[in-house]
Amino acid sequence: MIGTFEQARVSCRLTVRTAIVLAFATVLSACGEKSLPQQKPHPVLVVTTHNVSGGYERTFTGVVRARHESEQGFRTGGKVVARMVEVGQSVVAGQPLAHLDSADYELAVRAAEEQLQTMRVDAEQAASDEARFRRLLADNSVAIADHERQKARADAAAARQAQASHQLELARNRAKYTTLVAEFDGVITAVRFEAGQIVTEGQPIVTIVKPSELEVVADLPEEMAGSAHSLSASASFWDAPGLAVQLKLRELSPAAAAQTRTFRARFSILDKSPALQLGMTAKLHLAAKDAEPAAVLPATAIWKTNGTSMVWQVASGGSKLVAQPVEVIRYTDEAVLVRGLPDGTKVVTAGIQKLTPGLEVVAVERSASGMNLGMAPVQAATASAPGSRL
Repeated sequence: MIGTFEQARVSCRLTVRTAIVLAFATVLSACGEKSLPQQKPHPVLVVTTHNVSGGYERTFTGVVRARHESEQGFRTGGKVVARMVEVGQSVVAGQPLAHLDSADYELAVRAAEEQLQTMRVDAEQAASDEARFRRLLADNSVAIADHERQKARADAAAARQAQASHQLELARNRAKYTTLVAEFDGVITAVRFEAGQIVTEGQPIVTIVKPSELEVVADLPEEMAGSAHSLSASASFWDAPGLAVQLKLRELSPAAAAQTRTFRARFSILDKSPALQLGMTAKLHLAAKDAEPAAVLPATAIWKTNGTSMVWQVASGGSKLVAQPVEVIRYTDEAVLVRGLPDGTKVVTAGIQKLTPGLEVVAVERSASGMNLGMAPVQAATASAPGSRL
């Protein structure tokens, strides 16, 4: 009877274990039948391209200045005793502008004159002695060596006289330099001194310009400096709304300014107008016309691989990403002009480093109004760019 009981207990244990195993297997089977959740498409910001003429226009702030401008100062130092001009005053060549105290310089002139007189007397006496020794030498009354010594003395005295004459000329010049005169006909645009002020030799104290030949001066950013010679230039003016003049690039600085990293450009004004005045604020327009159409994209849309510029575009009629090579024409701070994209192409503009080919995406259109292109195509509205601080 005991053996039968043990067999029944073992059989019961096996039955319970079997039931547990079967239940666990059923649960696993049910879990396996559930499908994995599908991955959601990745949202991306895009812009839709529109190719227009590759021509573009940039606008900068400039100023009207005279082509010929001179910073003048005294050629000697001293105390200013008279100021004879004001800003805006017209002057002619040779007109006195200011005077220095000349008392010390006049004393130097008199001292030089007296020194010259002394040297002249010595030279005349030495020349007379040399002539007398030359006559005595002819009679063999003196030795040749004595005559040669007297001749050397006469030559030295003549040299000292010439030196004194030059010193007098220098003293007179320095006395003359105590009066500052205009170098040419022009207009005074700056005066940096007052009567009673001590000035040094060569210190610029007056600015004179020739108003007969004006130009527009502006500072160009680095991306414009290289192509400035090939661009057409014109200018309009805040104070003369109806006035527009054609310009020609005359001079472009070969090096960028240390602080602003801009290049100083000077444009000759081809259309003369009496309405133009020194110091007027000008709007400088630089325009170019490229042969082939191009599209404007945000600079954040461009990435490179093996030296090739690329963009991510949403496949036409689908939702997958495709890497598309493009030709970059030029950059600005926020925008880039490219070729190689047909009209209507949806280009990703943000988060491009995290994307892969074939990725399912949902295109979210980006408003173009928030993009500062800085080089709008000619047909589109021209966007003004920051100008130079002059």
